[in-house]
Amino acid sequence: MLTIGDSITNGFNGEVDLHKNYPFFLKKLLNLKEIDNHGVNAGMISGFSERDLTYQVKITDFSSYDIVSIAYGTNDYSHSDCFLNDIKRTLQNNLKLIKQNNPNLIIIGILPINRFDNHTFIDQQLNSVDYSYHELLDEISKVYQSFNIPVLNWRKVAPNFLTVDNYQEKLNDQRLHPNQSTYYEMAQIIANFIKGI
Repeated sequence: MLTIGDSITNGFNGEVDLHKNYPFFLKKLLNLKEIDNHGVNAGMISGFSERDLTYQVKITDFSSYDIVSIAYGTNDYSHSDCFLNDIKRTLQNNLKLIKQNNPNLIIIGILPINRFDNHTFIDQQLNSVDYSYHELLDEISKVYQSFNIPVLNWRKVAPNFLTVDNYQEKLNDQRLHPNQSTYYEMAQIIANFIKGI
């Protein structure tokens, strides 16, 4: 299995990168022979640096894997000046390339987890390019669905995973990045989702 994504895939807790991230636990929970974690802090769908989706797709031989999970989006909302249509188009183009490289690959889309910037659930807040976090999640989900890719939507699969009542205990920075036990909980939810496909 290969996991690609941003700091949450990498295992950043807001201060340091944790070795025991959700891919670490996924390997055990799914009894995988090997899992390669290519999560990079600050990674985006829309960016073109070494940390972003397009670069990761360009350098990866997907024919060596049976399954890949893709988990980007939160940094597109907070750090990108790209419009929503540009983000969707970049994701579409990269999914096409991945499928060309390995038509038999099982692809899992993982939507971003809830954010609590300034101790506020920012679901409906518009960013600098005038779309909300909720709109971003909806549009990313639609792109995955258009390729018949299963999408882990935390709000549907695990609605109580991160809420206004528990985020301060579960997020190490009380904003976005999980603590150690929350990464384990994430892995359990992702593993159960994969087993149910």
